[in-house]
Amino acid sequence: MKVLCTMSLLFALAACGHLETRSPIGIDLSGTWQLDERHSDSPPPLGRRSQSEVDDSNAGGPSQGGPPRFSGPMPLLPMVSATEMTIAQDPQSMGIDYPNQPYRDVKWGTQKRGLFTIDAGWDQQSLVIETKSQPLTVREVYSLSASGDVLTLQIDLNGKRMNDRHLKRVFTRKAGAPSDDTRASQARPGQP
Repeated sequence: MKVLCTMSLLFALAACGHLETRSPIGIDLSGTWQLDERHSDSPPPLGRRSQSEVDDSNAGGPSQGGPPRFSGPMPLLPMVSATEMTIAQDPQSMGIDYPNQPYRDVKWGTQKRGLFTIDAGWDQQSLVIETKSQPLTVREVYSLSASGDVLTLQIDLNGKRMNDRHLKRVFTRKAGAPSDDTRASQARPGQP
């Protein structure tokens, strides 16, 4: 078991270590994307832990079902429940605007933001964003269809007090979305 855990950790570290910081030619995730609910997993419920749950879990291990709960501040996970997102991508970064959520700016490479470490970059034709913190690690993989009209987002959630969760969210490019020139002028690079 120890060997399996060590091998898994090494694989995860190697996976992040090879991310390319240059956008692949011809891959542009820019646009407004609408959730395709029929082809997407439902988001898991996320909530806080009561003191009795914290006390109970200290005696045991990760929760065996039910929603993952956190004793610390609730992580912002807009990608898990978003039904729409607008992406503005440039060669070094990507901004994501979710309705009723803070604007998200992701730069390629490794950044430390408060309690979080974010590794972002390209694995061939897919964008990988891995956010690590205590008590949660979130791995997002964005893949664009050959036609450019479907964006698939694979989300892996792994925490100290929860079983691993894997979600697939499928988005379609919204008709009538702004042109590339309009999106580029609306991009807000450098915002947190």
